[in-house]
Amino acid sequence: MTPLPVTVVGGFLGSGKTTLVNHVLSGDHGLRIAVIVNDFGAVNIDAALIASAEGGVVSLANGCVCCALNAGLVEQLEALLARAGELDHVLIEASGVADPGRIMDTVRHARFRGRLRPDAVVVLVDAAGFDAARAVGAGLAETQLDAADLVVLNKTDLATRAELDAWRTRWLPKGGRIVETTVARVPFDVLFGGPAGPAGRPHDHHHHHHDHDLPASVVWRSRAPVDLRALQAALADLPASVYRAKGFVAAADGRVFAAHLVGARLAFEPLRAPPPGFEDESTLVLIGLGPAPDWDAILRRLDTCAATPAPESVR
Repeated sequence: MTPLPVTVVGGFLGSGKTTLVNHVLSGDHGLRIAVIVNDFGAVNIDAALIASAEGGVVSLANGCVCCALNAGLVEQLEALLARAGELDHVLIEASGVADPGRIMDTVRHARFRGRLRPDAVVVLVDAAGFDAARAVGAGLAETQLDAADLVVLNKTDLATRAELDAWRTRWLPKGGRIVETTVARVPFDVLFGGPAGPAGRPHDHHHHHHDHDLPASVVWRSRAPVDLRALQAALADLPASVYRAKGFVAAADGRVFAAHLVGARLAFEPLRAPPPGFEDESTLVLIGLGPAPDWDAILRRLDTCAATPAPESVR
């Protein structure tokens, strides 16, 4: 069974977490997402989207489900795993006074090994209200930020450019990635690591340079085995505007890994065998947002990660 990826959304009270959840539940992202929320009352699901509702679970016409956190988190996750074949992703909305890193520790627990995969901790920040949150939270806002793989600086329309830049300089964790938004509209490719087909096969998005507020992606492929240390160094050196990388890597020692980069966090998950369609090559999808990075330079750097010279990398 392929582990079910889990994203935890955290942030102080009023930062925009529930707005982000509503964005996901009503979105046209093509993913079957289960969202675990603390309070159903705050989630504004369009009645036209509701396919059925029973037992604390709302099933939507777009394949998503929304679950009230009325049992313990472990029990709720076990219930979702019982229907894992119907799902592509799980999103957990943390309470505004919770440490999202501790919630992700539950996902990492040994009982879920091989069944759940920690994907990302996404922390929302009220661009105009962070100082007030710090004053009330007594260190909680900083703890939430420290747990973040990706920071969403929300409500940017309520702050000046100088204030936003000052926040970045003072509070953004070292090596952290940040998305600036209004009304918590984070692109789904950035949030969930698309684009990918139904079986996880990346589409051929080669050099799609979009407007600055839309994601752009490229696909890197190599038929040569990969030097994992060189690849780790190359991915760690990506420009700040590249938020995600995902794919499958064939290492020089014969092992195969699923690669997941979110913000500054990089993980290689060992696999018993290459997934169907990936037997003969390593493949990574890289996703950026904002001013386009030098994709050609990034692809050339990745080409150098081949453990032996490759006749040609397929792009």
